[in-house]
Amino acid sequence: MSFPANPSHKSMSSASGSWRTFFRYVLPSVSAMVLFSAYTIIDGIFVSRGVGELALAAVNISLPFINILSGVAILLSMGTSTLCAFAMGEGDHDRGERVFTQTVVVILAVSAVITLGVSLFAEPLGYLLGAGPQTIGYTAEYLHIVCLFSVCFILSYCLEVMVKVDGRPQLAVIGVGTSFLVNVGLDYVFIFRLGWEVWGAALATGLAQLASMAFFLSYFLSGKSNLKFRRFRLRLKDLRRILPLGIADCSIELMLGFLTLLYNHVILSAFGEGCLPIYAVIAYISLLVSMVMQGVAQGMMPLVSLAVGQNDKTSIRLYLKQCLITVAAVGILVELVCQLAPGILVSLLLEGDSGLFGQTVSALRQYALSYLPAGVSIALAGYFAALGRSGSSALLSLSRGFVLLPAALLVFYALGGGTGIWLAALTGEAVTLALGLILLYRVER
Repeated sequence: MSFPANPSHKSMSSASGSWRTFFRYVLPSVSAMVLFSAYTIIDGIFVSRGVGELALAAVNISLPFINILSGVAILLSMGTSTLCAFAMGEGDHDRGERVFTQTVVVILAVSAVITLGVSLFAEPLGYLLGAGPQTIGYTAEYLHIVCLFSVCFILSYCLEVMVKVDGRPQLAVIGVGTSFLVNVGLDYVFIFRLGWEVWGAALATGLAQLASMAFFLSYFLSGKSNLKFRRFRLRLKDLRRILPLGIADCSIELMLGFLTLLYNHVILSAFGEGCLPIYAVIAYISLLVSMVMQGVAQGMMPLVSLAVGQNDKTSIRLYLKQCLITVAAVGILVELVCQLAPGILVSLLLEGDSGLFGQTVSALRQYALSYLPAGVSIALAGYFAALGRSGSSALLSLSRGFVLLPAALLVFYALGGGTGIWLAALTGEAVTLALGLILLYRVER
């Protein structure tokens, strides 16, 4: 069955609830999220191989700032995509375009504030994020360069989400894939050929995001898109609806940054600055896993939102079932890899003869137990947001990222010092999943 460019009422109804429709949205979304996260992971690999373990730790210390940029992008983009999908499902195309244009203008303003603030306070921010005397130079350098591209990070993500609402999910993969290739090529040239070390890695990441933003902007300005920029009046009412709907996915990003900051400070206290690369490796792997789970959830969201606009309750429940099956399969597969062959993953970022290699393998095996329940919780939060149940979505996501997982880490650290911290994630995710299932029962009741 072929689909028109715009996922209209008729086209969605004709394939309502099919696995083909589900994967048509989920696969591009997952691919885009994996490539999106790969920018940072590729930086880590090139920095580790080309500069050293402390430089790798410095880039990881900077990750919470990248998470903040991604979080802002998600906060504005996911709610915007939901409102636009509602409007298009109801046949109000003009309103969808006004919401879309307003969000782009807000992104430009927010990005300017972020760039100015970090440019002025990069070194204090580096210490706040967990840098020590050996890593602060690399960390401040990375933050200085990356912050100059804040608008590229935020706007490129927003436009990537909106091309899926526009009915062209394949463009998300093409645009982000092109940017990924730019990043890999520039990382190699800047680090290995020109010797620009961490500065080069940051510049490569920023220019790759610029390429992504340019690609998606060219599509929306070409006249080929269904959604177009148009004149609008600032509607704070729309912003008040957008922000709560984006909190669920935004908090996933901010949670990753907050946990990175927290783990770095705990490790610094328990083991010293030399052991920071252990969590750096785990953070990069966890970022990739989280983005896959989030991609599945985000691919489901426009389908559920469009079905809500059409009052198609059968498809709504079927899309949730398909999403849960998919994240469970991904979680089990990742768990098997982490338990049976963790050394392969660790060797991407650490040399086999590194003194931290064995410790990192052991830590990854324990931490990876949390990936399956985490995926289900991410899927449930996305489902609640797609239904417009922003309260349930926000409660689950905020509790997970800023209460349950941090509390578990601090309790395990207090009880066992550094020895138990890698199992804290499993405990926190298990409690989060229980909360998510309670909320699902209340929503479906």
